[in-house]
Amino acid sequence: MSIKMILLFVVLQVFVGKVKGEEERLDSVRVRLERVVARDSVYLSEIDISVGKLSLGEFFRAIARVNGVNLCYKVDEDQMVTCNFKRIRIDDLLFFLCKEYRLDLEVVGNIISITSPEQPAPVAREPRIEFDSIKGVLSYDLRDDDLISVVKIVSVLTGQKIVVPTDLYRYRVSGYVREMPVKEAITVLASGNKLEIVREKSGTWMLYAPLAAAGDKSDTAPLYNRRRGFSADQITADSLKRITASINRGNIQDIVADVCALLGIDRVFLVPLNQETALHVKNVDLPALFSVLFAGTPFTYREENGIFLFGSTTKNNELVLTRVIPMRYRSADKIVELIPTAMKTGMQVQLFPDQNSIIATGSTRQVREVERFLESIDRSVPLITIEVLIVDSRKSVIREVGVTAGLGDKPVKTGGTLSPGVAVSLSASSINKLINSFNGFGSINLGKVTPDFYLNLKALEDAGNIELRSTPKLSTLNGHEATLKSGETKYYKEVQNNYYGSQIPVPTESYTWKNIEANLTLKIVPFVSQDGKITLSIEIEQSEFTTREEKDAPPGTATRSFKSLLQVRNEEMVLLGGIDRNSREKTSNGLPFLARVPVLKWLFGSTKNSKVDEKLNVFIKPTVIY
Repeated sequence: MSIKMILLFVVLQVFVGKVKGEEERLDSVRVRLERVVARDSVYLSEIDISVGKLSLGEFFRAIARVNGVNLCYKVDEDQMVTCNFKRIRIDDLLFFLCKEYRLDLEVVGNIISITSPEQPAPVAREPRIEFDSIKGVLSYDLRDDDLISVVKIVSVLTGQKIVVPTDLYRYRVSGYVREMPVKEAITVLASGNKLEIVREKSGTWMLYAPLAAAGDKSDTAPLYNRRRGFSADQITADSLKRITASINRGNIQDIVADVCALLGIDRVFLVPLNQETALHVKNVDLPALFSVLFAGTPFTYREENGIFLFGSTTKNNELVLTRVIPMRYRSADKIVELIPTAMKTGMQVQLFPDQNSIIATGSTRQVREVERFLESIDRSVPLITIEVLIVDSRKSVIREVGVTAGLGDKPVKTGGTLSPGVAVSLSASSINKLINSFNGFGSINLGKVTPDFYLNLKALEDAGNIELRSTPKLSTLNGHEATLKSGETKYYKEVQNNYYGSQIPVPTESYTWKNIEANLTLKIVPFVSQDGKITLSIEIEQSEFTTREEKDAPPGTATRSFKSLLQVRNEEMVLLGGIDRNSREKTSNGLPFLARVPVLKWLFGSTKNSKVDEKLNVFIKPTVIY
């Protein structure tokens, strides 16, 4: 109980002392104000003032300027004033401000000097660092402490040699570690405060300032301090100048410098290549190494007369590379459109048609990427020749019953050749197979046909079983459309009657000629795969004229079309078919009335029934030419 009373007494004494000291300070300010009022009555003037969020220094300046008093102020400009006073004396206002913001006031004649009280210098905080020499562990609790002070204590306690550059003497560090091995504790301290730390072979720790951010666009680049974070044996080069590297953490400029030293290459660094990276490559050449090393960074390089220039794409225009990339196997037209947008970003790519080439301008890495891409697509494009046979097969049945009588010429004698124009004898089985194939629907792969196949078709046409509509031969490049269109046009007259006038309408007649087309349209798009197979996208449309319903009526049309997607091998023929067009006709004539009697109509009249079936069939044979 007595201890509590003692503590309470001490606290009260401290509080009373502070209150008493504040009262003495305000009494001193009041006495000084009374002395200056006695010398200059302007401080007794009453003023009206209203401000909002005005700095304390500007507030004093406004009072002095408006009221003509002499004020000198050295106060914290960050302190803001918001007030509204009416008919307040200047001396009372100054006293209020000194009390409210704990300001000091000095008087020289009729000049008042207002200053902020001097703050006592903060007591230097000793960094809390402990080292257990038996366990070999380090503990620290740092809160915005000087780096140099921390390093001194750690070096004394642990015996570790730590070198701090002069530009880090005022660097502040924070961190907390409890019973951690010394090496790990030092590494955690550096990484936790964004410092670079490297341990040399001698065991000395080297601390460095944080690396500049990649792509830093400041006008002046910081000087580079070498800070090797890897050993020399982590980068090797063989007699063929192929490089092997295994680095978990290293600076790009250090890696470049060591590689150039191994290969005996002259180099110039236009800007520091200050960026950390991890590199693991095996038996790669120099361009491949630099391409991997600079990927994702603003850094680039250029070789000129055996000297390698290293710099930044954002700062060094002299590192921009321009190269003409010729196309050997294909046209350069529209090649620029095939280059991915991400690959073209930040560089210029344009067509040079005079030399069937592409002009690429950009960093060395970007130009090489575009060049590799163009080499990968610069391949010989196959030419596909497509033979097309469009065939109509016809099957007709005509039945005519009845008797007709009349007068005419002499009976006609049979004559002529049985098979005109047939140059080769064909077996009945071959013809029947072709005819039967027309009666199917869909597609039939006939494989590679012999030259006799075309003679068989000619024989069928001569026999009247088929009609060859068209036999075009098309050629196109891989992936491009081949189109054939042929047909005829017929015209008809369209008459228009108009009446003009309301009292007595006057008729007028005008006409226009309009056309209707009947075409055979064939569209084929071939795609050749790596295994030699050909995928064909086929679209066929055939229209033909039919008889007119009336004399002046437009001609009728009949259209047959299909689309197909199929795959064949080179020089294989495929048959597409099965589109039918059927027509039927029934006519009768004879004596009136008797021709309608069921039995007598066969004697006094005749009836004709005809049925015609037509099928559209297409033979297609692609041939690839490289």
